[in-house]
Amino acid sequence: MDDCLQQLLNNTTAFLETECPKLFVSKAIGYAVIAGSALVKLPQILKIHRAGSVAGISHASVLFEFVATLVNVSYFLPLGYPFSTWGENAFLLAQNSALYILHAHMSGGLRASFLLEASAACASGYVLYRRLVPDFVLPAAACGALGLRRCTVSCEELAGTLPMLLGLVGRLPQIAQNLRQRHTGVVLSLGLNLVIVAQILLLGGTPKKAANKAA
Repeated sequence: MDDCLQQLLNNTTAFLETECPKLFVSKAIGYAVIAGSALVKLPQILKIHRAGSVAGISHASVLFEFVATLVNVSYFLPLGYPFSTWGENAFLLAQNSALYILHAHMSGGLRASFLLEASAACASGYVLYRRLVPDFVLPAAACGALGLRRCTVSCEELAGTLPMLLGLVGRLPQIAQNLRQRHTGVVLSLGLNLVIVAQILLLGGTPKKAANKAA
């Protein structure tokens, strides 16, 4: 990135003939996504605060979404990738944390159950961040049934896949509650997550690390 900036300052023609324009566009898109994610949950948080109620919002779904973003950040932090490639997860974590605390407060106060849930979530995030879970092998029958290329799962692969699984499972309580209350809102997201999870199971593992990480 520094080389691209130097080329831009010294010689515009040379800059256009390199991969630098693509890099700048990629960075711009990454930061645009981060900027958008910084506000995505804010309307819901403000609406709950003004209404003074969390009626219609599933506690389990809020909890799962909070844990999913926590695990996501725990996955990316040790990899050393540029913030522009994963920073939206940090802002989503902050907003999901606020939403989780707000929901707990308005649905009965910050009781012992909230402290236990929050402590367990943070402990799980730390374990995955430190990559403390040893590699484990799936049973051959399950591995074959899922069509996986290999049966050994590393802690990094677990941390990379778990957020999508949590996001998938976390939407089910909200869907059930919406059906009871005759509301809609998350079925499309559920379908998209099912597609992503199916791809992970069929293709196996998390994406390979880039050989040369961007600056």
